[in-house]
Amino acid sequence: MLASLRLALLGLSGCLAAVIVSVPPELEVELAKRAVIPCTYTVSGNPASRQVEWFITDKNFQRQRIAYRDETMAMVDDNTDYTSRVYMDGDFSLVINVVDIMDERPFCCQVTAGASGSGEAITNLKVFDPPEVPEVEYAESVLSVMRDRVYKIATCTSRNGNPAPSITWYKDGGILPYRAERNDDMFMVSRTVKEASGLHSVSSILYLRLTKADKDSIYYCMVQYPMPKGKTESLMSEKFNLTLHHYTENVKFEVISGPVKEGDTAMLRCQADGFPPPEYIFYRIQDGQEEEIQTSPESVLVLKNISRSQGGTFRCQAMDFDSPPDVTLTRDLSLSVSYLDPLRLVPAKATTISLGSDLDLSCSGTGSQNPKLAWRKGKEHVSDSGFLRLRRVTYHSMGAYTCEATVPEVPGLHKEQSVHIIVQGKPEIEEKAYKSEFAAEEEEATLACSVLGHPEPKVTWSIPDVQPSVTSSGNRLVSEVTVLVTQKLLESDISCSASNGFGTSRRTFKLSIVPTTAASTVSTAADPVLGTMDQQQGGSSTAIIAVIVCVVLLLLIVALFYFLQKNGKLSCGKSEKKSLTHKETNTNEIVVEMKTDKRNEQRGLLSSGGGGRPMGD
Repeated sequence: MLASLRLALLGLSGCLAAVIVSVPPELEVELAKRAVIPCTYTVSGNPASRQVEWFITDKNFQRQRIAYRDETMAMVDDNTDYTSRVYMDGDFSLVINVVDIMDERPFCCQVTAGASGSGEAITNLKVFDPPEVPEVEYAESVLSVMRDRVYKIATCTSRNGNPAPSITWYKDGGILPYRAERNDDMFMVSRTVKEASGLHSVSSILYLRLTKADKDSIYYCMVQYPMPKGKTESLMSEKFNLTLHHYTENVKFEVISGPVKEGDTAMLRCQADGFPPPEYIFYRIQDGQEEEIQTSPESVLVLKNISRSQGGTFRCQAMDFDSPPDVTLTRDLSLSVSYLDPLRLVPAKATTISLGSDLDLSCSGTGSQNPKLAWRKGKEHVSDSGFLRLRRVTYHSMGAYTCEATVPEVPGLHKEQSVHIIVQGKPEIEEKAYKSEFAAEEEEATLACSVLGHPEPKVTWSIPDVQPSVTSSGNRLVSEVTVLVTQKLLESDISCSASNGFGTSRRTFKLSIVPTTAASTVSTAADPVLGTMDQQQGGSSTAIIAVIVCVVLLLLIVALFYFLQKNGKLSCGKSEKKSLTHKETNTNEIVVEMKTDKRNEQRGLLSSGGGGRPMGD
């Protein structure tokens, strides 16, 4: 009876004993990173020993242990693919140091607890690896839009990713919908290859029927691939466009050299939107007749050194035989050549007028457009119209006056014409400064006589036997002499005279000798401020000298009294003091009284320092 009871209790304890193992159902990790697979368990009962083991399924589908740990130590099994890459940490987690693509497989954690039995749980390790940037190979030959079936446009390939990525095609920034069924408009053929490394390479071929609207389209492909934690990332290929053969539908004929003026090189461009570009025939239309100018694949007609007579109507014809009959391949262009006629000036030629008189200048011009007129003298702008009035002309009014004609709407269209104005009359001598004062005789004096006049005047000097140097520029003549300053020269007037057929003008030069000392004295006396300052400085110096002399005398007197007292020759008794201060004075005695009025001394010092009479006086 007791034996049966014992057996029943053992059977009940065996039924209650259990091992529960827990691992994450799936674990995500990037290739070459570190993976940690946790394993936790609970055991009912009180087993005497426990052991945790990690297993994989090898390529022969055999269960293989790679690591284990009991209550005392952890071990890694030899001769497995994980011998050098895994270990178990203290909480029974399996650590894979550098994850490889082959690690994407189930991993089993098994816990054995003696009489409590054993339990296990399986986790799937998922390995992620971004693919390479997609490469695209596209058709570089000319594809015709007249073909009524699809072309193989391009192949997009992305290699070595895990899991296998997907490819999407784009045209002008929009997604081309995926179509696997073959048809006459568009479809894609996709392929996925598992490389020997275990990574996946994908490719996609785009087939498309082309139209003329595709000639400027931009194509590219994009590969999308998953990453851990549900993220999706993408890589884009280079962009490309296709070279299409399409017929001409529009022809454009225009001037590309801007407003054309006489003498320019005019460039007329005829442009058809077909490809390859057609040949062009250029005509000039005169009296309703076509005159062929040029037949060439070049789309630009160049007209060098064009004249106003070459303006008119030009025609361009594009020779595209693929275009439908209803397409107009001819365009006309009206070419306008801007020009200016020679200007008309009044007076038209060089004109001579009298000094002080008035003169009117006028300018007019014609051309393809009315020009804007203006006058200038040299670089100076003198009038904003075609009319210029010169009042009371001077010799400075002489020179060339230029009329300018411009057309603001046509840059560079410009004409100008000049007339020369000559002013004649009595000579004018310019009053220019000269050096008139000298320190002593025998110094050199340089005198210049600058004369304006027409006809050119003759200049003479009042000094005999002198050779002047003469220079002229325009209507100005300068005669210059250098003489020695002498008393005789100072006593007589020095003058220059300028004469022509209209009269004589004279200028007198006066020279003087002013010695340096006399000049400084005169200069000081002439300036009351400087004179006052000198007097103040002289008075101040005298006052200072007087104060120094008084101080020295006072020191000598003090020293004398001290010497007499020291030798007993000066009595300082009371009786002596009485006699000296007694009111009655003997008429036979001479009393010398020394008084020092400090206030008077101070007043005297202040007076001398303030510009009053010096103490020395």
